[in-house]
Amino acid sequence: MLDSQAARFKHGLPTISLGHGIALIPLTDEVLDEQFGLSGPGTSGAFWKSGAVLEAFLVEVSRLGRVAYVEADFFGGSGTQVAAVWQQGKCVMGPECSKGGGAINHALRLLGVPRSPGQDEFDEVGLGRFRHTADWGGG
Repeated sequence: MLDSQAARFKHGLPTISLGHGIALIPLTDEVLDEQFGLSGPGTSGAFWKSGAVLEAFLVEVSRLGRVAYVEADFFGGSGTQVAAVWQQGKCVMGPECSKGGGAINHALRLLGVPRSPGQDEFDEVGLGRFRHTADWGGG
């Protein structure tokens, strides 16, 4: 996810406005493979699908504005989230792992997403609209 400044950097990737000045780049398996050479499990610590090329991209884009990389894996109502945020070429949060919504909500707060009464940041930007990344139309 990108704040409004970083969202100017398209790199040929699909971006979807989530409101509140942030955009989502849906990194499907196909996009990860084609753009970042990630056809299998990730190699970057806590993340399932990350590697050096993707991380270099995140660092580069973060020079324009804040950028978050998030992953979530849920099954039967329970699961894990991992999130990290970069700004000005440096990692400023994470990678942070959590059960439930803590890690992604923390990243969204750092991107400037407010909380509304009765909703967390995840719900505020509608990340629960789709169950699978590919359903966002990212390839």
